[in-house]
Amino acid sequence: MAIDIQQIGKRFRFYTSIKELEMPQLLEMTGSDESVLSNILSGKNYLLDELVAIVKNFPDLNTQWLIYGEGSMFKPMDENGTCKDNHKGCLKKDKAAYLKQMQNMLIELDAAEVAKGHHADVDALKAKLDEYKASHPQG
Repeated sequence: MAIDIQQIGKRFRFYTSIKELEMPQLLEMTGSDESVLSNILSGKNYLLDELVAIVKNFPDLNTQWLIYGEGSMFKPMDENGTCKDNHKGCLKKDKAAYLKQMQNMLIELDAAEVAKGHHADVDALKAKLDEYKASHPQG
């Protein structure tokens, strides 16, 4: 399976939006150069080593999803809401505006995947979003 750096950029941008991470926070968290982060987020040329160095700072991010669009965006959580690799807070909770933004970004990501001829499991992401909304009523 070919790696598409533009799709990786879109997925990473989607992830950082959901986590509400802006460039200053990303720079602080990763210790990376702004131009490298910018290139990854925009899907421009970058080295895989640069991506790996940045992604290791996000323990809840499923790298299989990031790189190939397969599976869930987040690593599985146990019954206590802890990521299986013992990191708390895989996903911020209880934010209605944030759920709406997630829906809009899923639509955009789905369109990009279809345009590229990819068959990512966007329906599974939508189902997870619906499940999350059902278990966290707004208001």
